[in-house]
Amino acid sequence: MKHENVWQIMEVQQETRQEAAFMALAHPTQKATVIEFVGPPGAGKTSNCYCYTAVLRQQGYQVLTLKEIKDHVKKISQTQRTLLILKTVFKHLPTLVVYAFTLALNKIFSLNSILRYVRIAVFDTVLHQHIKTKKVDFVLLEQWMIQELWSATIFRLKSYNKIEKQLHRFYLQTDQVLYFDIDMETASVRITNRTSKLSRFDRMDPQRRLRKLKQYNTYLYNLYLHSPCPVKYVISTKSTPEENATRFLRHLSL
Repeated sequence: MKHENVWQIMEVQQETRQEAAFMALAHPTQKATVIEFVGPPGAGKTSNCYCYTAVLRQQGYQVLTLKEIKDHVKKISQTQRTLLILKTVFKHLPTLVVYAFTLALNKIFSLNSILRYVRIAVFDTVLHQHIKTKKVDFVLLEQWMIQELWSATIFRLKSYNKIEKQLHRFYLQTDQVLYFDIDMETASVRITNRTSKLSRFDRMDPQRRLRKLKQYNTYLYNLYLHSPCPVKYVISTKSTPEENATRFLRHLSL
């Protein structure tokens, strides 16, 4: 299915799909529900994650965020951090070898791509250590493996038709994936107006940014589609994060 067709369908069924996404989150089990946020730069992943976190905590749910995971890694000693990295690399070594081989076959191998994978895998190790020892209802991840693999491989190939079907083998397990869709013109304007300049898209002039967003957005969407996660939803960013959070809260009370 072409991305353009999906967007047209989403316009018609926007409310229904959003309602279904929020309904699925309504009754978490004893196991933490791990939710991965995916979307192009400017889609508001961080803003939505912040609003969802606030809503859940106001209702008494225990929420773990990616920022808290990162803060934990920063606070531990250098020795603990080194041991954590070694443990993670050893655990994921077979996957890392296959990932490196896949990048090499596609002629886009780089040390940076490997380090990006290890970085998220380290956070994943901390995540699972945390939910084993503490009560956690939800884990909200606004920049996780799908997003990281996309960031690590864009600007490298003329066509992504082949590799987009291969990378799902390297995703980390999550319970739900939410794709925040947005038209590229709006995304480009949002990127221009935001204060952080951490992304490569932040440093582009407006014309080049819009062109590159359009070029790589379908690739990101297809990476989302290839996720083996059984629960996936498209969320339209025509609703504000606050509106999404309000709808989210309403269905949690059902």
